[in-house]
Amino acid sequence: MSTSSDRPARWRARGSGADRGGPMLEFAVVFPILLVVVVVALEAFFAFVAVERLESAARAGARVAGTQQLEGAESTARGALPVWLEEATVTSGTNETEGFYVEVSHPLPIVFSSAGFDLSLTRRVDMPNV
Repeated sequence: MSTSSDRPARWRARGSGADRGGPMLEFAVVFPILLVVVVVALEAFFAFVAVERLESAARAGARVAGTQQLEGAESTARGALPVWLEEATVTSGTNETEGFYVEVSHPLPIVFSSAGFDLSLTRRVDMPNV
């Protein structure tokens, strides 16, 4: 009959083997949760960047509308958009206070579009007639 002293030292260091695979099981449980958190964080980051870019484009277009009476406001706003937002809808016109507005809207850029979200980001900037 063999005793624990007959086993090599590396076997005795491992224990009885009852916890074999435990770390792998913990990883298998935690990994999907970690993956979902990373994907949601990336989606939120892209949404915030898109909102900032739309706001910047609307502001550039409104600045031109305020100085040039709508001439070139939409083209300026469209030119201020990055390539990945070039399909945005740009509108301009006069507002209630005899000034001008430029509105830029684009569907929410979702990396994983199979989620079925149908949200649109819209930014409008009003500029007085100077």
